[in-house]
Parts: sequence; structure tokens; C-alpha cells
Amino acid sequence: MDYKNSKEGLTVQRKYADLLPLSPPEPSFRHPRMPVDSRAKIFSPFAALRGYEEEIAEEGRKRTLVPKRILSEEDIGTLSDLLMQVRKGMRVTIRYFRAEGMDAEGMNTGASADAPMGTYEEVTGTVTRLEPAGRWLRVFDGEGEVEIGFDDLDMVTGDEIVGVEEFWGIGE
Repeated sequence: MDYKNSKEGLTVQRKYADLLPLSPPEPSFRHPRMPVDSRAKIFSPFAALRGYEEEIAEEGRKRTLVPKRILSEEDIGTLSDLLMQVRKGMRVTIRYFRAEGMDAEGMNTGASADAPMGTYEEVTGTVTRLEPAGRWLRVFDGEGEVEIGFDDLDMVTGDEIVGVEEFWGIGE
């Protein structure tokens, strides 16, 4: 329906005939127009469901928890050989298991001892510290350091890391 030609539209046009052809007033230099991004922010305190998005994200994260994969002796040996090539200052990509429900002492509080639950995460960055005796390493990913225990490792790659056969000189 064409509002301008309706009964209400014609009434409005007659009532405001002197204002309709005018352009909107320009804002004064003392009170410039607020940017669109800022306009939305002034209404955020009135969100009807404060914290709703965070609750939904937390619930989704809980549902994606997986049990920790138990590595075979062969996989453990391969990871060990790859870790022997890692040096401080080297750029690496590491996939590791991060358990949920860990207390300050590193004890699992949320799952059974034989199948801890958590997520597999991947970090790419520079190795800042490597402690073979303590069985952990730290990687700086540009935002902060991530400390990863050797027992939580799933994959280690890097530009300077070669395959196990090439590292040991096995093959043709």
C-alpha cells in the first residue's frame, strides 16, 4: 500500500507541508553527532537478559568436552623424538589436552581419574622455556605464555622439526 497517497499520508503532508521539503539540520560544532558504534553502547545497560550470551557460550563449551586420548607406546615414542628437536626460541605449533575441573595443585576435580575430560587446543608460538626434567614447556603465542605438560601433548610441529626417520637417519 502506498502510504503517501493514503488518507493518513495526505493528512500528514498537509499538516507538515512547510517542513517536508527542508533538509535535516546540521549538528552544531559543540554537539557533534555521535558515531553509530557509540549510540549502540548507550543502550547496553538496558539489556533484558544480561549474561545470557555468556551462559549460552559456557553451556556450548561444556558440551564439547572430550575424554583425554590415551597414546600408544609408539605415539609416545614419536612425540619424544619430536620433542628432542625442540629448542628455546624455536617457533612451533602444539596441540595439547587441557583438562577441565583442575584445582590449584593440578588435581582433576571434575572427572574420573582414568578418563579426564577437557578440550584439545592448539597453540602456535615461540618456545620460551623447556624443562625436560620437569616434563613441561612454555610457548609464547603473542598474547601470553602457555605452559604445557609433556603428558598432555598430542602433536608437535615446526619449521625446524623433521620427521623421526630423517632425525635418526633411518631409511634409504
